[in-house]
Amino acid sequence: MLSPKGREEIQRLLEGGLVEDWAEAETTLRNVTRMLLTTRPDLLRLYFEPQAWREITSWPQKKAANAIIAALRTGVVDALGRPEIVNRDQARFYLLCFQDDLTERVDHWCRDHPEECPRRAARERRGLDHDHDADT
Repeated sequence: MLSPKGREEIQRLLEGGLVEDWAEAETTLRNVTRMLLTTRPDLLRLYFEPQAWREITSWPQKKAANAIIAALRTGVVDALGRPEIVNRDQARFYLLCFQDDLTERVDHWCRDHPEECPRRAARERRGLDHDHDADT
């Protein structure tokens, strides 16, 4: 989905210290994407293969923006060599890539770290963690 230019720009961000931690990476990507979408969509277009960009821009605005940020997140994970998950922020970042293989890795990590699992926190915020409530 990302073009060589997109991968190059992600590498530049990484070399500039984007991923000192995964939460910071998420914030930086969102800010960069928001800035490019509002001021330089012509430049952002170059980050994607032409067919992918045509598809993305045919979608409603919110769906398109979410696809763009997910693709950029995946580009970060790929550029870093898809490292093993070591903390909740990284697991959350992987989930937000919306890639099946990364989601499977998060699920595996969550089995070993249930208290840190980002999926658990989401269930509790929505009040859906019935099994947990029954155990306490």
